[in-house]
Amino acid sequence: MARLLPFFGFLIYDKRKTIPAGRKRSLGHPSLRQQAYEQILAMIESGELTKGGATSEVRLSQKLDMSRTPVRAALQQLEWEGYLRIVSKHGVLVLDSSSQRVGDLLDQIAAMALFSVSVAFATRPGELRDLSRELTEAFQTVRDASVPDTSELLTFEYDLFRRLILLGNNNEMAKTYQSSISRLFWHRNDGRWFAPYRTQTDEQVGVLIRSFGLDAEAYRNALFDYLRTLKMTWR
Repeated sequence: MARLLPFFGFLIYDKRKTIPAGRKRSLGHPSLRQQAYEQILAMIESGELTKGGATSEVRLSQKLDMSRTPVRAALQQLEWEGYLRIVSKHGVLVLDSSSQRVGDLLDQIAAMALFSVSVAFATRPGELRDLSRELTEAFQTVRDASVPDTSELLTFEYDLFRRLILLGNNNEMAKTYQSSISRLFWHRNDGRWFAPYRTQTDEQVGVLIRSFGLDAEAYRNALFDYLRTLKMTWR
């Protein structure tokens, strides 16, 4: 039986919960629906299908050289995941990242990171201290090598959250994180790493990394400070 665990205003899935996962691949060759899903998602993520733009099932079927049935199924999955909206007689609308949607996704990531690290504080504090030391050194290396290119900093932030969430040993949270990162277009949003926010962001990430080598309260405060900067600078 699946359970939903309330935490920080969210429902966190326990290990036995299963939810639809558009990226899940079947054994053997992927189905036409899966191929259509992957290709349409790649178009959204690359900007080929622009946020706020429109397309159609027929147009996508022609582009992918597939029948409309697997394309329709793929579009329904992408609509469920929040990438687009199927509008009768108007085609397919690729959703823009509204401030509310972005805030909800960032809150979800923060909630999962808070839950996972809280579990680790109670059961594996030594592992957290080791991770803090490791990531402090890694962050210093990235900072020294990433001016003015921000791609390494964005990748470091992505991996930081990924490793924190993996501490919860919950596969569904890990899948949800990957989906949220994709829907946020994480690697296109680097405003926090430019003036006037760069110094503040740099300090907040450093404090966050050091905090899970200290205690739960320090970690919570550091996470919330960083979360506010993410929301303020997202576009």
